[in-house]
Amino acid sequence: MAANHDVTFLHVPDLGKACDSNLLSRIDTLLVCPPYGAHGESDPRERDLYRTGLELLADALRTHRITGLVITERPETLPQSCRDALAPVSPELSADELWGRLSTIRDYKPLLRQLDQHMAVMQRLGKKLNQQFVEVDQELRLASRLQQDFLPRALPEIGNYRFAILYRPASWVSGDTYDVSRLDETHLGCYVADAVGHGIAAGLLTMFIRQAVVGKIIGDNGYTLVCPGQVMTRLNRELTQQDLPNCQFVTACYARLDTRTGRIEFARAGHPHPIHVTADGECTEVRTVGGLLGVFADETYPTCTIQLEPGEKFILYSDGLEHMIIEGRDRQNGTLTFAEHFRSNVRRSATAWIDSLAEAIDQTTGSLAPLDDMTAVAIERLPE
Repeated sequence: MAANHDVTFLHVPDLGKACDSNLLSRIDTLLVCPPYGAHGESDPRERDLYRTGLELLADALRTHRITGLVITERPETLPQSCRDALAPVSPELSADELWGRLSTIRDYKPLLRQLDQHMAVMQRLGKKLNQQFVEVDQELRLASRLQQDFLPRALPEIGNYRFAILYRPASWVSGDTYDVSRLDETHLGCYVADAVGHGIAAGLLTMFIRQAVVGKIIGDNGYTLVCPGQVMTRLNRELTQQDLPNCQFVTACYARLDTRTGRIEFARAGHPHPIHVTADGECTEVRTVGGLLGVFADETYPTCTIQLEPGEKFILYSDGLEHMIIEGRDRQNGTLTFAEHFRSNVRRSATAWIDSLAEAIDQTTGSLAPLDDMTAVAIERLPE
């Protein structure tokens, strides 16, 4: 066979010497001719040594990316651990057929070398990308902690008024933000705002919102409370002046509570309508007009008023929670149906309702990877 083809054969007397690294670096393929009796006629010790030698040779061939052939009458005796590096061939194979297999292995070796090179490049790129992913993840975790540090650390309690919060970002950085703060001795302001989308861009916009929502103006001679409609108007003007690209807009609902009377004044800007819950659990969506923030500079936002009686609640929420609160809407007559879980739990205390809402979210399919941020602020006037 060597005389008929441009090929050089190297003879090695045993499997141990065939494992030599210097030898394997010089060859394209390898043919194992087992010793007489290695597959049945020899004693068990000889067969075990031969099997061990094949396994060691297969390991060496893998290291050098070489495939070899083993002549055997019984292919099933070839150890399974060797078959990715050594392929069995029958001793009845003709010289031309044997050469065809050897030459095929030889011709494919340069391609395997190229694949190895490409694989090495991909591994380097993968390692670099993995490092970058780790760095991005660390930065997002830090951004998340910083964003949450700007949220209220404790909710105010004045007289018989209580607040409860649900805040569930869809990713590390949230496009939702909220605040509950005392404006003076008798007034509290609160809002829920939702920057379009979620992630870094929306998260950065929430930081701007927090600075631009002004419920009280302090002057040399005292302070002035800003009505909710004017708060939204000022925020809209600040956003439109930024001339944000890519249709970055915001929805929000701002409310101001007078703790002496229970009167709530609020304004809404493209946000889900707040919900008024009576002491006996009757729920009503308090509807008012108001366009998106950051779109039209001359948009106006009327201030509406409701009276919060003892045992009642006023709920602000972002659209990520709408499926948990509203079951359906009839667009023709404007009526809506509240979700059963919401109706059956909202008559409980504000804190208990928020806890039940969080539990329901956790039991929902896909809760570990929500599609949108979820935020709710509940204002409750305790029963007398």
